[in-house]
Amino acid sequence: MKKIIAMLALGALMAGTTYAQTTAPQKERRHRTEQRGKRVQKYKKSPEEIAAKRTEMLAKKLDLSKRQQKKLQELNLKRAQEMQANRGEARDRKSMRSDRQASKARYEAELKDILNKKQYAQYEAHREEMKVKHAQKRDHRKGERGERRQHRS
Repeated sequence: MKKIIAMLALGALMAGTTYAQTTAPQKERRHRTEQRGKRVQKYKKSPEEIAAKRTEMLAKKLDLSKRQQKKLQELNLKRAQEMQANRGEARDRKSMRSDRQASKARYEAELKDILNKKQYAQYEAHREEMKVKHAQKRDHRKGERGERRQHRS
């Protein structure tokens, strides 16, 4: 009789612990294609839409005149079209990276001609803020990946 009661008590304890483990809230995981949704949507925009959005954002941040906005719109459109054309090409990473760097340098030089010194300083400060913000996000994501790997083991 004591053995039966002990076995029932042991069974109840085991059932309770397994139930406690399954009722903990679990983070809902999305499929990989759903996670990439924002990146995919960004590439579906036309170069005109990308240029208009970037021009509008910089015009607000830097308080640009109408003449500067018009020049910046042309510059952003030219860059967006160039980036779209490069996106479809199949090349090695090294050449793609060097092309992107050269394109960015040309963009920066032309942008410097459009903006005055105060506006360009504001632009540089904003760009540095964004670099820090992206680095923090990247580090945070790396930390999360490390935590997930530890939990799996």
